[in-house]
Amino acid sequence: MRPSSRTAILRAAVRLAERSGIASLTLDAAAQEAGLSKGGLIYHFATKEQLMLAVVEHITGCWDEEMCAALGKPFEEAGPAERVVAYTTVVAGSTASRADLAVLVDSVHDASLLAPWHALLSKWIGSPPARPRPAEVDRVVARLAADGLWMAEATDTTGFGASMRTAVVARIGELACSEGSRA
Repeated sequence: MRPSSRTAILRAAVRLAERSGIASLTLDAAAQEAGLSKGGLIYHFATKEQLMLAVVEHITGCWDEEMCAALGKPFEEAGPAERVVAYTTVVAGSTASRADLAVLVDSVHDASLLAPWHALLSKWIGSPPARPRPAEVDRVVARLAADGLWMAEATDTTGFGASMRTAVVARIGELACSEGSRA
C-alpha cells in the first residue's frame, strides 16, 4: 500500500533533517524530496513551523508505537521498570536513528518542538521521586545509557563491534530491570 501524501512528506522531511537538521528544513525542499508540488505540501502543512512540529510528532509517535509493541501488554498494566525496559529496547534497538537525533537536537531551541519529546519521556520514564531507591537510580542510568548508545551510534563514535554492542544492550536491559538489590 502506498503511503499517504502526508506520510510521504513527513518521511521526506525526516530524510532532509538527517542530512542538514530540522532547522534548515524548507517547504520547497520537503516538497521536492517528497516528489510533490509546493502547493501539494502546503495543503497538508501551511507553514514550516507546522511541518517541523509534525515531523517531531511523527517521530515521537513512531517511538511510542514501538515502545507499546516492546511492552507486550497494555501500557496501563505495566510498571515503571517494564516501561523503562520498553524505552531502552527501542532506543538501544534499531528504531532510534541518526535522523531522530538530529531532530531532537534541533528541537531543544524551540519549546513547541521539545514538548512532544518531553511528553514521550514523561509517559515512558516518568520522574523519579526526590529520594530515589537504588532500583529507580538504575532505571535512570539505563535510560541514560540507552540514550548514550543511540547518540554514539548515530554519530559513528562507538568504536566497538557487534559483540560489545550486544553486551552493552544486555547490561542496559539488566539495569532497567534491576530490583535495586545492590547496597
